[in-house]
Amino acid sequence: MGVKLWMVFEAVAPSEEAVEGALEEHLETLESEEGVEMTEQETEEVSKVQNPHPDLEEGYSQVSEVKVDVGTFTKCINLVLHYGPTYVQVEGPDEYEMNLKESQESLQKVANTMQQYARQGLGGILVSKSEDNS
Repeated sequence: MGVKLWMVFEAVAPSEEAVEGALEEHLETLESEEGVEMTEQETEEVSKVQNPHPDLEEGYSQVSEVKVDVGTFTKCINLVLHYGPTYVQVEGPDEYEMNLKESQESLQKVANTMQQYARQGLGGILVSKSEDNS
C-alpha cells in the first residue's frame, strides 16, 4: 500500500457495559474502510480507572493498538479526523512522494474540518466580510 500507521485508541465510560464492545465496533468500521488494511490489532481487557475524565471520578477504560497500511496520505488524514485515535505514529515509509493533487486534497480536508469545528463553536477561526465593506 502506501503509508504505515500505528494508532492507539481508548474508550472510556462510566460503566463497564458501555466500554465493552464499543472499541471493537469502532475498529471493525476502521478495518472496513476502502484503502485501509489492518495488519495488527491488540486490545487490552477493560479495566477500572480513577479520574479518567475531569467530570468522572471512576470509570472503565479499554485500550487498543492497531497497525494499518493506508493507500494515501489524504486517507491517513481522513482516518485520524474521523476515527480520533488517542495517538498516531507514521511508521513508514521513510520517504513518501505526494503529487500536487494529493497535497491539495490533504490540506483541504483539514481546512474543511477546521471550518466545521468553527461553525459549531468548537474552535478554529471564521473570517467573514463585514456588511460595512460591501
